[in-house]
Amino acid sequence: MMISVILVVAISLVALVSTISLMGKGDSNYSSATKGNLLNLSYIYIGLALVLTVGIFYFIIKLA
Repeated sequence: MMISVILVVAISLVALVSTISLMGKGDSNYSSATKGNLLNLSYIYIGLALVLTVGIFYFIIKLA
């Protein structure tokens, strides 16, 4: 069970770092046109992190 928690955290961190590292790349027209998309994607990551955290704690409490 601990391996799955570590795996979820590791995949989430890799996805977040990858998204942030790609922010500065691309041409100027593309980056100016898609600022809102990056903000929406950040909100999705934050929401997903909250849902996964609640789910993991619920799963751990349910097993105990």
